[in-house]
Amino acid sequence: MRVRAVLLAAALVLAPPGARAADLVVWWEEGYHPEEDQAVREIAAAFQAKAGKRIELTFYSQEDMPAKTLAGLEAGNPPDFLFGTTSGAYYGKWAYEGRLVDLTDTLGPLASQFDQEMLDQISLFDATTGRRGLYVLPMARISNHVIVWRSLLERAGFQLADIPKQWDAFWSFWCDKVQPAVRKATGRDDIYGVALAMSDGASDTEIQFKQFVDAYGADYVTRDGKIVIDEPSVRDRLVKALDAYATIQRKGCTPPASVGWDGSGNNKAFLEQAVVMTPNASLSIPNALRDARPDDYYKNAVTIDWPDDAYGRPLAIYTGLNEAAVLKAGGHEVAAKEFVRFLVGEGWLAHWLDFVGDRFLPPLPALLQQPFWLDTRDPHRMAAVIQFTTRPRGYSDTYAALSGDWRCRQVTAEHVWPTAIHRVVVDGLSPERAVDEAIARVHQILSE
Repeated sequence: MRVRAVLLAAALVLAPPGARAADLVVWWEEGYHPEEDQAVREIAAAFQAKAGKRIELTFYSQEDMPAKTLAGLEAGNPPDFLFGTTSGAYYGKWAYEGRLVDLTDTLGPLASQFDQEMLDQISLFDATTGRRGLYVLPMARISNHVIVWRSLLERAGFQLADIPKQWDAFWSFWCDKVQPAVRKATGRDDIYGVALAMSDGASDTEIQFKQFVDAYGADYVTRDGKIVIDEPSVRDRLVKALDAYATIQRKGCTPPASVGWDGSGNNKAFLEQAVVMTPNASLSIPNALRDARPDDYYKNAVTIDWPDDAYGRPLAIYTGLNEAAVLKAGGHEVAAKEFVRFLVGEGWLAHWLDFVGDRFLPPLPALLQQPFWLDTRDPHRMAAVIQFTTRPRGYSDTYAALSGDWRCRQVTAEHVWPTAIHRVVVDGLSPERAVDEAIARVHQILSE
């Protein structure tokens, strides 16, 4: 139940940013919608009322959070509790350096609410103790989706049933058939078949390229943790994946602005109906439509199936986790652990997910069985659950745990593969050279 008025009436005044008299400092990535941030404020107010501890709560954008956190660590005043969707790239390094608090004992029996496979996949190594531990708190699952404007597809003369199920034909359909047809039908040359990020800094570029890596079987860490990036066949598949990805831009099938998009660029293009289709690693796009444009939510925007992979096999869908962490240098470890137990043990993590549920899947399996997710009247949430529970899953976000090398996460932190894509679509490098540069940088990172 969404409890609002009582909690807000009972809320204590949150400490302003920078006021270090707080008992707990929380940095939380601002949501796509005001309701998300309101839910976090309610969580903070409820914790203050119960624990009698004063919280300093600060919101930062997805783009600003990593830099703010790094600066805070450098200055010696980071938050105690950190949640950011792009911060996970640093957690492996910080765990290795002994900067994060092991939450294994903090969660205790509460850990059973998460599936064991997921907990094993996020187990990180602390070199200062020589042990693995649960140095992050799973907050939400990421699952990659394809969203289509039915109306634009039909203006182009096609139906949903016409969308190919083969990988190459799927992408060709949007670029070579739908785009020219919808432009002719509408008289507009500013509508594109696909919204696909090509920028070197956007998380969307990273995630969607990983989806192409899954499609071409180009993972360079095996499921048993062996790094195989030097195998010629792996390099060849990486070239194919990068070439196929960059081809979308080279064919003029994604907006020119996509070379500079941030994490919301494809969302904006789709919501403005400047593109017919976009992949997105959340349901944030339908979420934006549900209240403001309900007809579009229920009838026009459609969450469809991915095609098979490049070899005709069921595509392993990119999945990942958004994680939170407790930083030792924040100085309020006891209060931060209490906050973690409060989030999980008293249902407040589920409360927050209720407001971002159209963006992220819950990391607690029991929540997927709730009517919210199994409502057959909802065309997007049900599609997300079916995809997540029936499709094979990619594993590229678990490289650090599989290999035991925290530096695998650093490859993501440095945007190695988005940089390679950018080198092709902006600098004009060949996919082969861009992949070789990326492989060389991966080697450097893994040897530093």
